[in-house]
Amino acid sequence: MDHHLPPRLPTGLVWRGRLVEALDVGVRRAVTLVCAGPGWGKTVLTATWATARSLSGPVAWLTLDERHDDPYAFWADLHRSLSAAGVTVTGDGSGADPRRAFAEAVTAAEGPVVVVLDDLHEVTDPRVLTSLAGLLGATPKRLRFVLLSRREPDLSLHRLRMSGDLTEIRAADLGFGLEEATELLAQLGRALPPERLAELVRRAEGWGAGLRLAAGTANGGEDAVGEYLTREVLDAQPAEVRTFLLRTSLPDRICGELADALTGGAGGHRMLERLVREKLFLEPAGGRWFRYHPMVRAALRHRLGELWPDAPARLHRAVARWHAGQGDALISLTHAAAAEDWNLLAALIVERGVPLYTSADRPQFLELLGRIPPALLATSPEMAVCAVILSFARGELAAVPRRMAHARALIAQRPASPLRAETETALAVLETGAVIRWHGDMPHLASASTALLAQLSRLTWEEAPSLLQYRAAALNNKGAAWLWTGRLDHADRYLWASATAARTAGTPYIEVNAFAMLACLAILQGSPGEAGEHAETAIALARRIDAEHRATVAPAYLARALIEAERGREPEAEEALRQGLHALGEVPEAAMSVLAGLVRVRLTLDRGEAGGARTLLAQIRAEAGPPMVAPFLDRLIALAGAEIRLALGDAAGVQIRYAGQSDLSAAEQICLARAYLATGNPTAAEPLLARVRGGADRIAAVGAWLLSALAADTQGRSAVASEALARALAAAEPERIRRPFRRYDAHRVLVLAERQQWLTELRGPAGGGVLGEITGEIPMLGAGQAAGPLSERELDVLQYLPTVLTAGEIAVNLSISVNTVKAHMRSIYRKLGAGRRREAVVLARQAGLL
Repeated sequence: MDHHLPPRLPTGLVWRGRLVEALDVGVRRAVTLVCAGPGWGKTVLTATWATARSLSGPVAWLTLDERHDDPYAFWADLHRSLSAAGVTVTGDGSGADPRRAFAEAVTAAEGPVVVVLDDLHEVTDPRVLTSLAGLLGATPKRLRFVLLSRREPDLSLHRLRMSGDLTEIRAADLGFGLEEATELLAQLGRALPPERLAELVRRAEGWGAGLRLAAGTANGGEDAVGEYLTREVLDAQPAEVRTFLLRTSLPDRICGELADALTGGAGGHRMLERLVREKLFLEPAGGRWFRYHPMVRAALRHRLGELWPDAPARLHRAVARWHAGQGDALISLTHAAAAEDWNLLAALIVERGVPLYTSADRPQFLELLGRIPPALLATSPEMAVCAVILSFARGELAAVPRRMAHARALIAQRPASPLRAETETALAVLETGAVIRWHGDMPHLASASTALLAQLSRLTWEEAPSLLQYRAAALNNKGAAWLWTGRLDHADRYLWASATAARTAGTPYIEVNAFAMLACLAILQGSPGEAGEHAETAIALARRIDAEHRATVAPAYLARALIEAERGREPEAEEALRQGLHALGEVPEAAMSVLAGLVRVRLTLDRGEAGGARTLLAQIRAEAGPPMVAPFLDRLIALAGAEIRLALGDAAGVQIRYAGQSDLSAAEQICLARAYLATGNPTAAEPLLARVRGGADRIAAVGAWLLSALAADTQGRSAVASEALARALAAAEPERIRRPFRRYDAHRVLVLAERQQWLTELRGPAGGGVLGEITGEIPMLGAGQAAGPLSERELDVLQYLPTVLTAGEIAVNLSISVNTVKAHMRSIYRKLGAGRRREAVVLARQAGLL
């Protein structure tokens, strides 16, 4: 090899115009540094550019090696490189001062001279580097340097960087993109499917040598990359560096402390920083962490197994234990499984892994659990805990109690120890959340959660590393228990405590569920606005952790469905119910199954299908099963049944169900009041309505004022009816509550609303809001005289105008677009000579069309 000439260009050469242009721009300045590890194409790129550049002026080339650690040899060879490039020189540079001869030759040159120093990392002698740095710091105007190095050269380049006289091309610039990789493989006579090529480019991270070596090989190039690394990198390193590289290649990320644990030494961080400086395929990965290039890491792992077959398993165990000590549960489990140390894996699951079941990492966690040989699942308490988790995750619910009993029996045989205590705690957490809550025995869930919280309060973090996560889960379960047993104030406190604890513990799944349950609590207490805020919080959190279709967020969707139903937005309510059912999955917990069923009953009843709602309601309790004990849900089921009875005209049955009870909720009092009014007994209804009108349940308050208005209207007390309706509208406006106006004798409500609209117009400008929605006001400018009969489709639309349905809802019922409905409505107003919907209804009735 001639050190004074560029190397021969390889076959399969890709013209990299963007980088050639970068070199052209670079040599307008004093120094260009091309710095990257082996195989990034530094030399090939620069040689390609030099060949093209030679037509514009001389490019002197010197490939350095260990000989050039001698200053005389360095400058003498540099002087000879000028001659090889066609620069006229005096002598051969072998005189007493070859550096002076080099400077004189450059000064005497007819034009600019570019000098390329390849493999600059080979030069380490301070005398050579100091003299070169001096020249770079005062580069003659006609001289330009291009420096090629595998590591940052010790040349004080920061001064040139600050003065703007340095151009830098690094690995990120040299990396091959998809188009360049396609051309490279085509030049090599190889072709890959687009998907495989994209994966190869991603894995190689643009590393040219990696692309060349891996393309077309059966094992992704591990053997070829390993051979290349051995020849180009490992063989050139001291023994301690080679050992360090191999032993630290197992983790995806490495830090100084973990490196020390794997090598048994100290100073791992200093070694990692050295490898970064020397561009040995290691780069910072944020904070104290570093990462190897993926292909290099794979090749190092392969080489490690070849040299020391027992080392990978031993090192995986060391990584697992180190990460467990750092609280990195999933990483520690991953390495324990990679070592196929199943007892270690089970012990780590009991120690730290159980919270992963209700986390964003659940799929990976269950995949690791699934690797345990089935024959081992009954051999120890820790293995038995794993068996319980797997049974529940796979829907093998009948096996869960049996496997839990087996786990307890194995625990009882073990003497007291920290591991036994951890196993007992993990089993209690699983039983509370995955068994008792799933079956829906809410009093049992409350007592079990209370006992678990007491147990956790006696432990320290050292005794239970998952203490914070367990506490957040226990608080969440107790909050759910209090909700479904009807102790709503307690539920509110515990669910808020759970959300806060989950945020502290870093368990977003539990935080999502806490806010989702708070949304359910708020809507069931009659606060749609508050419920909507909690539901949005839960769904936004779930979306951030890719859990928007998991069971943890399902209560938020069900709460949203109830909110939309109260606001009269049936399509949105149906969509929210669909999302909730999808999130719940095929085997939902009993309470959520019942709540979803009640939402379906509500929406079916709102469509006027009382018979269908009754059929659905009968199925809910049967599907929940006997184990469910949830008094508040039982009351909600009974309330839905009472509303169905009212829709079917059985007011007497409702009175029998609720009369004489002193602890009725606001919604139950409304239902009983409706039954009294339906049987002509406003006197019995009034005390019920009076209590609800001033209560905290906003939905019930709207209903109470509306029923008071209807009762007063029946008694001929128009002023009282008008005032009560105004109060109902005022209560409904902030929350956009519409359902009571549609459910409580919609025809009479519309008459009252139209009267209220006229009164409002007499007093001043008519407002919009809920009243406008109820009356269906659509103001028309310049309404004219009646003109022409209504078409058949317009008559169809006309039948809906006396109702409280919006144009969008009419469109759904008629299976046409909302714009078509609005066009028909405008035509109806024009033909009837009406200015708005209320007037059109009045005129249509006068004309006998309604």
